[in-house]
Amino acid sequence: MIYGKNGKFITIKKSGSPLEQGMEKRLTDVREKKSSAQSNNEALKESENENSLTAYNIFSKFRLLPVVAFLSFALIIIRIPNFFDENQTNSDISVIATPATAQGNNEDSAPLKKGSTAGKKAKAPKKEQPLDPVLFTRSEIELLQELSRRRKELDAREQTIVQREGLLMAAENRLEARINELETVKSDIETLITKYDAQEEEKFGGLVAIYEKMKPKESARIFDELDIDILLEVFERMKASKSASILAKMRPERAKEITSRIADRREMPKFN
Repeated sequence: MIYGKNGKFITIKKSGSPLEQGMEKRLTDVREKKSSAQSNNEALKESENENSLTAYNIFSKFRLLPVVAFLSFALIIIRIPNFFDENQTNSDISVIATPATAQGNNEDSAPLKKGSTAGKKAKAPKKEQPLDPVLFTRSEIELLQELSRRRKELDAREQTIVQREGLLMAAENRLEARINELETVKSDIETLITKYDAQEEEKFGGLVAIYEKMKPKESARIFDELDIDILLEVFERMKASKSASILAKMRPERAKEITSRIADRREMPKFN
């Protein structure tokens, strides 16, 4: 089929002549070229569309890059002060902890054994860096000052307690020494009392034996004139039967006085 000038299809019937076959072949070649040209045009359009889309995507990416870069830069600027604050805090903490850790390391490294092989020497300990007050913040300096003040107060209180303990210990020692002295005095007094009682018993025992052997009338005559204290000591040691017979022979006034004095006598208290 071919198109005519009026736009209608023209149908060419096949014939066996060489001229007609040549024309038909040319028409076929023209149609193929036309269809290939149309397909090429469509392919070019599609490639152009793809290129335009790719360029748009690239352009859109290049437009987003400045925004992303700006945001990243802003985040970095915001983050930098916090980073330095954290580093400063960590450095302050490490500086505060340095004396304790250094002391612990020195104590741990003290009992190290000497080198087992000749020629090996222990590594010299690193010198401690002096603390720089500039590294501390104001609050940390105030805290250290407060800790130092409290340490001084505790030291003073401990000193006072030690002094009081010393005074109490001295007073306790003096009290114990005084108690020992009193115990010694008590023992001496008891010993003296025992000796005195023994001597008194021996002395008045002899007098009692003498007066018990005498007649009641003779004993009564002597007792009427005898000192009342000696008389009472003798009467208390005599047997009741002997003292009663002697008391009956004495003057009534003297017998009455002896009776009342014996009733009023009190026994000396004994040490517990």
